[in-house]
Amino acid sequence: MSPEIEEMPEIKIAKAEKEDIKDIVNIWTETIDWHSQFDEDFTLDKEGKTNFSFMVSKALYEPSQVVYVAKSEDKVIGFLFGYTKKHSGFFKKRVIAHISDIAVDEDFRRLGVGSKLMEKFEKDFARENQADELTLYVHLLNEPGVQFYEKLGYSVKLLSMRKKLKY
Repeated sequence: MSPEIEEMPEIKIAKAEKEDIKDIVNIWTETIDWHSQFDEDFTLDKEGKTNFSFMVSKALYEPSQVVYVAKSEDKVIGFLFGYTKKHSGFFKKRVIAHISDIAVDEDFRRLGVGSKLMEKFEKDFARENQADELTLYVHLLNEPGVQFYEKLGYSVKLLSMRKKLKY
């Protein structure tokens, strides 16, 4: 639930720095814990936080990857991790800018933070990398997420299907 805010706080979007990693991991963990309530596959492995921290730390130095943070009064309140991938070989060559993870601190949701992160990714990172298309994955049971992305112009293109095996 959003805090009672009389005046919209100033939100700054910038590339993440090393000192932001701990806050990013904490926000990510809260989001993953929420997802695990409706899909047990999102239950974190004992090394999950460490592995995510390593991946995000590495992304700070990879030109094909980016991590943006949203800050309010120097506090990290959200982040977006994305990357580019080039497709060729079988189909028409194209560059995809993929949003791997986006999360906003629960107290700052529905204040435009996620939209600002998405806009920064599209207008700066995707454009700089001459991306032809933006992609992301969202769980079908994450109704607020689906609605958010649809509002931003995203639509379903492929549907991932799974079958659990029991031996």
